[in-house]
Amino acid sequence: MNTNKDSVFLEMAYGLAEKAKGWSSPNPYVGAVIVKKGTIVGTGYHKKPGNPHAEVIALQKAGSQARNATAYITLEPCVHWGRTPPCVDSLIQDGIKRVVVSALDPNPLVHKKGIQKMRQAGIQVSFGLLEEKNTHLNEIYNKYIRQKMPFVTAKVAASLDGKVATKTHDSKWITSKQTRRYSHLLRGEHMAIMVGINTLFNDDPRLTIRHPLWRNKQLIRVIVDSRLRFPLEATLLKTRSKGRILAFTCQSQTSRKALELSKRGVEIISVRSNRSGRLDLNKILAWLGQNEISSVMVEGGALLLTNLFENNLIDKIFVTFSTKLIGGEKAPTFFEGQGFSTVAKAMRLRNASCFSIGKDLVMEGYL
Repeated sequence: MNTNKDSVFLEMAYGLAEKAKGWSSPNPYVGAVIVKKGTIVGTGYHKKPGNPHAEVIALQKAGSQARNATAYITLEPCVHWGRTPPCVDSLIQDGIKRVVVSALDPNPLVHKKGIQKMRQAGIQVSFGLLEEKNTHLNEIYNKYIRQKMPFVTAKVAASLDGKVATKTHDSKWITSKQTRRYSHLLRGEHMAIMVGINTLFNDDPRLTIRHPLWRNKQLIRVIVDSRLRFPLEATLLKTRSKGRILAFTCQSQTSRKALELSKRGVEIISVRSNRSGRLDLNKILAWLGQNEISSVMVEGGALLLTNLFENNLIDKIFVTFSTKLIGGEKAPTFFEGQGFSTVAKAMRLRNASCFSIGKDLVMEGYL
């Protein structure tokens, strides 16, 4: 084994896997490189659900040169039938001699089974190299496949003093055009976007992706609307071709308003309220997970974000800070509620990092 050479080819496989970001969910991002006598003879990555997996594409490109070659794969090959045949069988049938797997698949249908089957067939198998890259790349898949709950990212645009709008609820625009473009880039990495009903009233957003990298990608739009106040004149209703619109509410699906919204293409999902009379966000996220929606970006408003923070339902956060100061006791911040009694008890970001876009500052981290 030459770890340095293996690392180089695995890095190439990860470069391929990155190309699937935002497209292959709820499946993982996987890349594969096949090498024979130091020469790359086949490459592939899994593009979309239902399409061939990375290993199969790489094997098809390699053809007869796959025999006695080495396959570098970012994630353990599958052993079960899904929308496509098991990849392990293809590796065995095409005569691969050695396989370098970066990370084990957390899916219980696959976990260690792919490694075991390849070894039983006489293939030399190693795994664990560059595993930390897979942990980051497939953070959405890893949570979804283990918990059947979507990975939740909060994205906030705030002034330097933490305000997300003025006291009159004006929020256009706190951050720069370049930063908003970056926000659309982030949207495209998720399957759904979620906002509260007040955001729909105050901003009248389209909730679409407007970035050249994501042309023609549809985004599921999720509205949290306990009393079904969804305005019938909302701009969102004019963008049905851009993706499904889901409205979660405590109201009956057969109410007059629900039926009217249904005629306009909105899917009404009734969810029981919690003890405080609010929609149970755990149940909403569980519904999304059960319907193979593996990731959601939450973009407001303050009430929805606070509810998610207080229930520990946010996995990752991006906060874009502008150089503006808004002020005002009645101007909303993105985390309100009761707050913590001491600084020692405050919520803290893990693995936090920051970078700048023009004059704006972007901070990201995990909760």
